[in-house]
Amino acid sequence: MMFNRFTDKSRKSVQAAFEEARMLGHDSVGDEDLLLGILSTDEGIAAEALSSLGVTLEDAREASEVMFSSALTSIGISLDEIRMEAGDVFEMRLPTNRRLPLSPRAKNALVGARKAMRMLGDSYLGTEHVLLGILGNEDGTAVRILAGMGLSPEALEDRLYQLRGRAAG
Repeated sequence: MMFNRFTDKSRKSVQAAFEEARMLGHDSVGDEDLLLGILSTDEGIAAEALSSLGVTLEDAREASEVMFSSALTSIGISLDEIRMEAGDVFEMRLPTNRRLPLSPRAKNALVGARKAMRMLGDSYLGTEHVLLGILGNEDGTAVRILAGMGLSPEALEDRLYQLRGRAAG
């Protein structure tokens, strides 16, 4: 992936997304992992906006796992039963040497981040742009996670723009 114009903070958040995906056993980096990456680095305007609205890394991870578990349940698989049967040997974490691709939603989010950067007239791609790209995927997993936490994309966008204005002024 080209990190052209990414700030150090946004680059770190995308790299953290890969680690989040590995830790959660995902076979690709999704838009929810990009959200978790922003939260795990806890740097930049996006992390500040999320935390100021009550979104924590732990809550977002839990919501992601609940969504994953619900998806498995819908096809007759119980993650809890698998964990109980496997006991201590159950490990979802993927090895660090396994290459993870970006999911189509994550790719769309990063394309959306570039569009947001251009629309705002910025010469850099910050965490706020990545979060705006994530929010642009209305049917994305990350947006559903945030909605499940009682946060609308509009409220989060408003907070991002408030914080950008404060940073600029």
